[in-house]
Amino acid sequence: MPYILNVPFADKDEAKALGAYWLIEIKKWVIPDHIADINRFAKWIPSGRLDCIVRKPYLLAKATRICWKCGQKTPVMAPAAVNYYHLEQVDEDDPDGGEVAWVKGENPTLFSYLQSADLPAMEYLKKVHPQFKYSFSKAIQFSYWANTCKHCGILQGDFELHDEPGGPFFPIVYDPDDIGITSFELEFDYAIEGEYGGQQFEEMDFSEFL
Repeated sequence: MPYILNVPFADKDEAKALGAYWLIEIKKWVIPDHIADINRFAKWIPSGRLDCIVRKPYLLAKATRICWKCGQKTPVMAPAAVNYYHLEQVDEDDPDGGEVAWVKGENPTLFSYLQSADLPAMEYLKKVHPQFKYSFSKAIQFSYWANTCKHCGILQGDFELHDEPGGPFFPIVYDPDDIGITSFELEFDYAIEGEYGGQQFEEMDFSEFL
């Protein structure tokens, strides 16, 4: 799906020349699916806290775990991507230089410690997983969108899910039956802020979506 740009009227000819097209239904310029290098549109990509752009296919990883509080089995999920772009410093030797570029992710990823995402994506996540809530973690003194127990409502922290060996999304021995990767539909590509990458995702079976 295309990604929506913020193109002022004065820049419309430049955006068109670079390959953007005008989507009359929403009266916005967008990056079409076939364009891989999105840096040509960098100045029109909405700036702010969202530092990843997820392009189609839009994915969700699903698993279960035993709640540490009530001891019952509860579903957990994480947004995932195989086609995404993230901001990187152009000069790694000058991290304070300020110049950044959009770089395509080399490996599939799950997102954790989610701070925000474009509204359509957030609405979908909350709809399919009502236990996904903005929660405060006492352990790390930090609030983020997280899984909570279906039965008792207690936080299922992302450290235990993603970062601790043996967690649902960091299995010691990977079994595809334990982690389901599914796709969902959105009208447009979405931006997201959270942690991504990590070796624990390299064995997961994303082959259906590559």
